[in-house]
Amino acid sequence: MLAGIRSLSRPLNRAINSDRNRLSCLAIELVIALLAGLSTSFEPLIALFLPTLLGLCARTNKAFTTPAKACVFAVIRGTKSPSLLPYLVKSLDHKSPSVRLVAAEGVLAYLDCVNHPDIVKDTRQRPLEAVIKLTTRDPNADVRQAGKKIFEIYKALLPGRVERLVQNASAHDDMSHIYRSVSSHHCPPSPRSI
Repeated sequence: MLAGIRSLSRPLNRAINSDRNRLSCLAIELVIALLAGLSTSFEPLIALFLPTLLGLCARTNKAFTTPAKACVFAVIRGTKSPSLLPYLVKSLDHKSPSVRLVAAEGVLAYLDCVNHPDIVKDTRQRPLEAVIKLTTRDPNADVRQAGKKIFEIYKALLPGRVERLVQNASAHDDMSHIYRSVSSHHCPPSPRSI
């Protein structure tokens, strides 16, 4: 089945990117239906569809961006795969603030639905650290706010790495104020409550 979906990925991505809203929405609905049927087995298809969906979030028309964003979050929650993180990190460099916000919120959605002990693994820490560095200096206030929430979760999960992250950050000044504001809370928030 996956091979059949791969063979359809090119025309399906063209339909997702269509300037015709109805065609784009139908293609996105098909991806959501495939995800619902495959669940975590959808993971090998992430590379085929997630970049297109994230790119669609750069459009200014909500008739296109709303279904694309919903599909991105469905993929995150449906697969819970760490292979999503590099695509979300890359999208934080996008020129569109709406794409950067979807990426930052996508990382929050990922943190909310995965098993937190798995995040402690080094392979997941590095993308999270990259997200924190990028979001703390983003010009968009909403992206920075999402980045602060990501940092709070990171601090709760990996308190021993926080100081090193702040010291090694190329944007040390940008991160130090977030570290101080999060550290000033007597009770760090539960990662699940964010």
